[in-house]
Amino acid sequence: MENEMEVYFTSPILGQIFGKVTAQGGDTYRFVGKNVLVNIELKRLETGWICEQEQWLHDSQVQEIGQQIDQAEAWSSAQ
Repeated sequence: MENEMEVYFTSPILGQIFGKVTAQGGDTYRFVGKNVLVNIELKRLETGWICEQEQWLHDSQVQEIGQQIDQAEAWSSAQ
């Protein structure tokens, strides 16, 4: 994956939360919000994506971000 990519997740109250994801090394990524103040650490496991620190974030939102990262990495490796 490139060093940085733009992604979003959907909040039922706020709508789409846009931000940038950067690879932190290994299977760890950091999402930093652009239109809402949020800073989230995500980890990829064999079973899917998790976010251990932000308990308010729903699993579906974590998976939404993770799927975009997976798609970007697949596209990048196909180049």
